[in-house]
Amino acid sequence: MIRFPSLLLWLLLLSPITGWAQVDVRLETPKTAYLQFSPIPFTVRMKNLSAGELHLTEVNGQPWLEMIVQSLDGMLIKPERPLSLPEKTLKPGESTAISVDLAPYYLVRDTGGYQARASIRLPSGETLLTESLNFLIGRGEVIWSVPRGDGKDRRIYSLLKFYEDPNVGLYLKVEVPEQNIVYGVRRLGPYLPLGKPTAEFDAQNHLHLLYATAAGTHRITVVNADGNLLREETRQEGVDKPTLRRNEAGEVEIQGGTVMLPSSLRERLSTLQARIGAKAPPTAAP
Repeated sequence: MIRFPSLLLWLLLLSPITGWAQVDVRLETPKTAYLQFSPIPFTVRMKNLSAGELHLTEVNGQPWLEMIVQSLDGMLIKPERPLSLPEKTLKPGESTAISVDLAPYYLVRDTGGYQARASIRLPSGETLLTESLNFLIGRGEVIWSVPRGDGKDRRIYSLLKFYEDPNVGLYLKVEVPEQNIVYGVRRLGPYLPLGKPTAEFDAQNHLHLLYATAAGTHRITVVNADGNLLREETRQEGVDKPTLRRNEAGEVEIQGGTVMLPSSLRERLSTLQARIGAKAPPTAAP
């Protein structure tokens, strides 16, 4: 991180911007706090208020959209690489939304407070700045952890709970301590103290997780050695609760519960069965 000169910052904030009357730009983020090493999603919303088309593209090799990220004590977080965005054209009155995850571009790793704003470069050369949004980076509480492998390739798989105001989220973290590598932290869903999450590794070293997402509802998530998602399935309790079991062949089996189909798939099945005169499957409670 490098310190952003205070004089330059004031000049940037106070510089006149005539383009505000023609383009409305707003910055949003769904939460005020994010777990360390997890995605940090922001959305830039734009609306063309002018009478002509607005064509956004690179100007003198500079991207038309940039994010300015600072710690709350005034330290500028230098981007590791520029945002790579395609050209965009907005017709008069047209709106658009651009999703940006700060985590892959900025080394926002230390816990603490930060602020972010979007900078839009117009074809005229003018620059529009949104209002700043504050957010926090925090540590979670480890509720389960297990090492796999030896030496420099040893991985540590951990489940963490993280307070997100007003809820608590459940996250999976995969790291290689000897190489100082942390793979993307994945949010699994809400953390509910309705029994401990269970985990099993199969013969391919894929991690199978089973955890509650609501009363009577459980989710099975399968990830590879780097924490990348391979499969997800939701089951509702029936006579028995869903359980994980590793058989002698090293395969992980799921027993108990009733599979809950996604609503889109239930609708397609209902339409198909209606055409052939079959009874549509019951709709499971969300």
